[in-house]
Amino acid sequence: MSYATIMPKSKCFVYSRKSQDRADRQVLSIPGQTKTNKKTVAFHNLIPIYLPGEEQSAYYPGRPIFDDMIMRIERGEARYIVVWDAKRVARNPKDAGTIIQLMSEGKLLAIITSSAIYHNTPDDMFTLTLMLGLSKKESDDTSVGVKRGYETKYERKEYPTYAPTGYINVKIGHFRNIALDEERAPLILQVAEAAAGGRYDLDSLWKFARNDLGLTSRANNPISKSTLYDMLRNPMYKGYFKHGGTWHVGDYPHIISPDLYDRVQVAMGWAKKRTSHTTKGRFYPFKGVLICATCGFNVTAYTKDKVLANGNEESYVFYTCTKKSKTVKCGEPQLPNEELTSTIKANVSNFEISGETAEQCKAMVRNLFDDHQSHQNRYIEVWQHDQQQAKKALNTLDQKLETGVITDERYMARSAKHEQTVARTTELLESSGKDAERWLELADELFTSVTNIGEVFEMADEQEKRELMLYLGSNWTLGNKKVALTPREPLSLLCHNSYESDWRARPDLNRRSPP
Repeated sequence: MSYATIMPKSKCFVYSRKSQDRADRQVLSIPGQTKTNKKTVAFHNLIPIYLPGEEQSAYYPGRPIFDDMIMRIERGEARYIVVWDAKRVARNPKDAGTIIQLMSEGKLLAIITSSAIYHNTPDDMFTLTLMLGLSKKESDDTSVGVKRGYETKYERKEYPTYAPTGYINVKIGHFRNIALDEERAPLILQVAEAAAGGRYDLDSLWKFARNDLGLTSRANNPISKSTLYDMLRNPMYKGYFKHGGTWHVGDYPHIISPDLYDRVQVAMGWAKKRTSHTTKGRFYPFKGVLICATCGFNVTAYTKDKVLANGNEESYVFYTCTKKSKTVKCGEPQLPNEELTSTIKANVSNFEISGETAEQCKAMVRNLFDDHQSHQNRYIEVWQHDQQQAKKALNTLDQKLETGVITDERYMARSAKHEQTVARTTELLESSGKDAERWLELADELFTSVTNIGEVFEMADEQEKRELMLYLGSNWTLGNKKVALTPREPLSLLCHNSYESDWRARPDLNRRSPP
């Protein structure tokens, strides 16, 4: 890296940026960056052109202040950029390429930070290219981590973002979810019940909510008509939320029941009245769960009445494909309810384990957990020691800075490593054991849920049978009078069709075990 002298009294653009992420996740705020940049400008005796702080992520091209700075550099207004850290300049390939190209053309002489200078020399440009590429990789890894975090929240059925009107964000143990706003939730329920009565249009309902009930937004402003409309149309109030283009079932209290929600949509004219899932008041547990294996359309159900020879009337339930495909001629036969129930039970029983096996599995998992914790504890002392040493070094540097032994620039260059150590060890110490504890809880829940699940299915009522099917997997298919499913993870590991039945003592895994 080159440390050639910067031409004094040269003009430079002073650029600072933070992303639009949460404030507590910023590496350094814009005022903090500006303070450091001013010291850098004074140290090199430059003439600064201060740019407004850019509060926009650099993950994608299109930052207005950055783009304006590039245009002004091309016009020759300044040939240096002063920035807190080179990664603040670019986190995407296009902007990084623009910077390198300007340096290659000689329009940009250097990028100056508090700890390093990157000149338009081959070595420095290579180093800068590598650094910006690593910055892009870091952003990509963060994005993957965020998506993985959301997927984990979906698995726990937690609402992933800011609570809408009627709810508040809460922390339950180590996790976050939403809970009822005790002030607004009852008012929203009153509005929904009034809407379901069919006596209000949207305008009069809005006046009722605002003037009579005094319903306000989370910012304590009178509720707007558009907000009220969105609330009554939003399925999250009945327990379903959409994120990332996919619908998820939420594990939080509902303000509006599913039945009340449907009645509101019909009464307000936003939806047509749906046909009931029952015939003569009967509920079909497998309707809406099964899909035809031939054409991919839903499997429906109907009740057929038959007069017996003795004069009595008997009702029979049949399941059949809706046969709505215009491209596939579906010849799947109908299936009586009893036969379908028996077939589904056989599939459910594939995941069944006995109570004795469940306890053995829990004991094995507990031993793995204890072993993990014993190994994990070995590192805690190391992390604590590293943290204490880093804090001690920072205290020493603070004393030297106060007494003038070292300059601000040397302080920042030498303290960065110790600050990183403190942050890293703090994160490790705080998260130590939490993931393993959650894993242990999920394993216990899994083994408990599949204990004698075949017998449970047989004794369950119709609604419980449906819930058990959805617990095992949502992609059930019916074809040629056979039922199949792809189980959700990690239930696939327990399916008898996917592993040997005597999986606890296999000779190939332990030659001392009996065959």
